[in-house]
Amino acid sequence: MNQLESRRLRWKLTVGLELLTSILAVPLAVLFIISAGGYDFDQSIALIVASTISLFTSFVVPSVRFRILGKLLKNLEDKEWFALNSKERSDVKTRILNFPLYNTVFYVVQWSYGIFSAWRIMHLFFQPTVLESIPFLFLPAIIYPILGVSHFFLTESMFVDVLESDRLKEVQTDSEKIRNVGVHARIFSTIASIAMLPIIILGFLLFEETSGWIKLGDVTIPLILTLVFMLIAVGVASYQLSLTIRRNSQNMIHIFGEMSGGNLTHVLPMVSSDELGSNSRALNDFVKRLRIIVKSVVRESEKLSDSSKSLGENTRELSRKMQDQAASTEQMSSGVEEIAASIHSTASRAESQTQIAKKAQSSLAELEGRIRQVHMALLETKGDADRMKNETRSGEEALRGTQKAMEAIEESTAKMGATVNVIRDITDRIGLLSLNAAIEAARAGEAGKGFAVVAQEIAKLGEQTQENAKRITSAITEALNATKSGREVIESTQAAFQKIGETVGTTLDRVSEVASLSDSQLTASEQVKSAFADLSLSSDEIRNHTQEQAQTSTEFSKTIVSISETTEFLNQVVTQIDELAIQLNSQAGKLKSEVEFFKT
Repeated sequence: MNQLESRRLRWKLTVGLELLTSILAVPLAVLFIISAGGYDFDQSIALIVASTISLFTSFVVPSVRFRILGKLLKNLEDKEWFALNSKERSDVKTRILNFPLYNTVFYVVQWSYGIFSAWRIMHLFFQPTVLESIPFLFLPAIIYPILGVSHFFLTESMFVDVLESDRLKEVQTDSEKIRNVGVHARIFSTIASIAMLPIIILGFLLFEETSGWIKLGDVTIPLILTLVFMLIAVGVASYQLSLTIRRNSQNMIHIFGEMSGGNLTHVLPMVSSDELGSNSRALNDFVKRLRIIVKSVVRESEKLSDSSKSLGENTRELSRKMQDQAASTEQMSSGVEEIAASIHSTASRAESQTQIAKKAQSSLAELEGRIRQVHMALLETKGDADRMKNETRSGEEALRGTQKAMEAIEESTAKMGATVNVIRDITDRIGLLSLNAAIEAARAGEAGKGFAVVAQEIAKLGEQTQENAKRITSAITEALNATKSGREVIESTQAAFQKIGETVGTTLDRVSEVASLSDSQLTASEQVKSAFADLSLSSDEIRNHTQEQAQTSTEFSKTIVSISETTEFLNQVVTQIDELAIQLNSQAGKLKSEVEFFKT
């Protein structure tokens, strides 16, 4: 509100109130005094002149009200308004709401002065009697109620536009600071003021008529005019009361209509200090809280929609990962089956290796027995060679026995070579087995570490066996060479038996060497036997480990099947969650669309 609007409002209020006073209240008071006092024409003119002078001099009071109201409305100017805090703004609105009630002080002072000054001025024209002065005493009871009600309602209606302005409409007030004038009080005051007006006027006139102070027939015209102005005053007061009630009702109907249409942006202005005004404040608080709730619901529905979308995306991503996991589980299951098959194959090979090792041990035991026989034969040959010097015939027989023994040695040595070849084949197979075991352990990953260690030990054992086999081969080669030499000697002996005596010493040396070699061969045979015993033990351990690995792979396969079933179940759950997320998003959208019906 600028200065021009403030001045226009003050002039509008002042003119309206003074028109009620000058056009309605003053004529009614003058006519009542003329009628009740029985004034003649000259006295009536004197009273009218005195009342006019008193009225103009009483305008000092409206001037004071004009200035006070100007100071109050000055707070609504832009410069002053924006400098006020919320409490000061609330105080300004409270003072405007209370001003219609405080305005009664101004008209009471104005009329108290006016009645007395008119009576005093009238003395300048004539000296009124007691009967002519008594009507002045009844004027406060006649004028104050009806004029007070009219001034109150008119002042309140003048401030409606100010209180409905955007500047004051949403300003909160303290209900304890507002001088509440309820609807019942308004109606009662209006009815009382309307009832008192004819009761006092007509009652006093009838009292004077019955007392013989005046004759109503002598004051017919003033009496009629008095009744006319009385009816006008009653109509004005009634209209002001109905206007106040209708204005608040229309405001409430309007705000309820907007609310029914979902518009929560309107604020019901508090334009009166009665219950309807208090209800407007309570309704505004309710609408404000409802607006906050609607905004909160809109925000939460948007969050719910976003969360449901995010949940849907996460569940779909989780579903894809679960499907990938199911595929990986299938691949893992296939890998475990391959590992299990490999383990079973390894177990079969280990069992075969164990059988081969046992057979090799048996062959070595037989070889050892034959070597011992060769050794004993060599000892006997040495004894026979000693007796060859004396017994040629015995020597010939011994030579033939020696030839047979040499053939047996050569045959045994050949068999030993074949056995050693078998051992070398076994060691080669052990190497391949350890290599396959290492490869399978590497495929098994973390679960095959223990199996890899066993494979390494088997590889080492195979290498040691290979080395021992080489030694045995070397020894057998030497034995073959020796038996070959012995055969050549025997053949030479047979070709030139005459030289037996000369070569007996040489033969004895050869026999000693063969005995030594057979002794070494016996020792090597024992070592090979021990190695094959270790190999058999290792084969048993490999077989046991492979059986354990087979059991573990079976359990692991069962676990993978359980994981696959669990994954499938979780995938179904995730699918259900995805469907729920879609439903939740749909419900959030519906909730948002429903709440968006309200305009906040």
